[in-house]
Amino acid sequence: MTTSRFSQWSALSPWSIISFSLGTIKAMLSNGYALIPVVYTGWQKGFDSPWIIVAIVAVILLTLSFAITQWLKYRYRLHDGKLGINQGLVFKRTHEIPLNRIQNVRLEQPLYFRPMGLYSLVVETAGSKQDEAVLAAVNYRQALQLKQRLFEQKQQPASAVEDGDIESPTSQHNQQTPVVQKSVKDLILFGLYQNNLIWFSVISGSILGQLDWESSQFSPLLLQLQAWYDQVAAISILGQVAITLVGLIIIYLLLSLISIAAAILKYHPYQLSLKQQTVHRTGGIIAKQNDALGLPRVQLLRFHQPLIGRLLKLWTVSFKQVQGNEIEQVNQRHMLIPSMSRDQIDTLLPRLSGLCAQAKSLPKQYQSIDIGWFWRRMWLPPVIVLVNMLGIGINPVTEVMATVAALFVLGLYLRYRQWGFLLQGDDCWIHSGMLSQNWNLVALRKVQHVEISQTKGQRKKQLATITLGLASGEQTIPYIPLADARYIAERALYLTKQDHNNWI
Repeated sequence: MTTSRFSQWSALSPWSIISFSLGTIKAMLSNGYALIPVVYTGWQKGFDSPWIIVAIVAVILLTLSFAITQWLKYRYRLHDGKLGINQGLVFKRTHEIPLNRIQNVRLEQPLYFRPMGLYSLVVETAGSKQDEAVLAAVNYRQALQLKQRLFEQKQQPASAVEDGDIESPTSQHNQQTPVVQKSVKDLILFGLYQNNLIWFSVISGSILGQLDWESSQFSPLLLQLQAWYDQVAAISILGQVAITLVGLIIIYLLLSLISIAAAILKYHPYQLSLKQQTVHRTGGIIAKQNDALGLPRVQLLRFHQPLIGRLLKLWTVSFKQVQGNEIEQVNQRHMLIPSMSRDQIDTLLPRLSGLCAQAKSLPKQYQSIDIGWFWRRMWLPPVIVLVNMLGIGINPVTEVMATVAALFVLGLYLRYRQWGFLLQGDDCWIHSGMLSQNWNLVALRKVQHVEISQTKGQRKKQLATITLGLASGEQTIPYIPLADARYIAERALYLTKQDHNNWI
């Protein structure tokens, strides 16, 4: 691809008006999930005011006018090692992005662009919390040219990709080495153990509140279930416990349906490929996605295993980048690999040769932090409960307080038991969690600052808390031997002093 191809200011396709319109609507309805119960409740009472129609028409016209203006004033070019963006009518904005600052480049094909064969090219830079540039409604050939041009600075000379020698989707795939593929079953399991119940509760709570429960409780089905429960389960404690557990499992499975559907729609058919030192993730049913991430830019590798994931023996692997800059913007997730077993992780790690971390397998043990961390924090809730019991006696209030305090202490103990570290060469593994568990893999050469602190109690026991500052955020290991903390700090500072490569 010749440099002159994109060196002049270029406009987007008129089809980008669709993208700008939907982007504006999305911004206005950023809390759209929370509005669903309100809309449903209002619909039940009746939207009979003529002003509703006037307001809807006005919003549509304003949104369309704003989108057309955005399209008319949007210009971009590649010039002098920078991606330049000009946009805005009243408030004009000129933005120049150095190519060596680009963190991720991805191709997306929303459902509304699929009939025209168009894509959106999204550019993200280090340290940015939002997309730096979105070039909407670009055909595949042009999108691929731009993507290659943006990455060529570190991966290949500009002359390596000629204007008339553009890879087709098939040839590009052949040049990439697939390293991970996930089936529908894997994505179903991912949605099951990575289930987020918050939004389902927000949506369903108000809707269920509109149902007539008083009349429904006399339905024949519910009466039969009640009779069966009284005859079979209610006669023994074991039966009641079994029915309760089965009921909780069924409820969890029902609540998981949204998470499972979202995982399939977003990631299927999931494939992670490796090309030189860049990983590419493709997939998506409604919106096709093609994400690219340079492995040398990864700040931290995170292995997460929720409670249900521990039962299924499955992990989620996340590539954490510069803080505030994630490929997976929704829920602030990072480029991830779902439903990975330990054996699959041990097979994957040696193939990611571009990572600064050199670990080849997931550890099975770690050095725990000192129990002083637990004793320092556990005493206050029991003391508060004891003082209240001595003051007002044992009553339902103090019993509830005692239960909450016991659960707090138990949770604190479980967290203490899960917190630890492991040194492997120039890498530091940090283990944490409570009912779930996490492994964070820190390459010490990526550390930007180190802090060692001590309390009086720690000084007496020769303990310390060490904080490792990365571009992706801080990682803390409390109550470890002072000698280990000093070794980690000195090793990190030595490696960063000898390594003159860009941290990011």
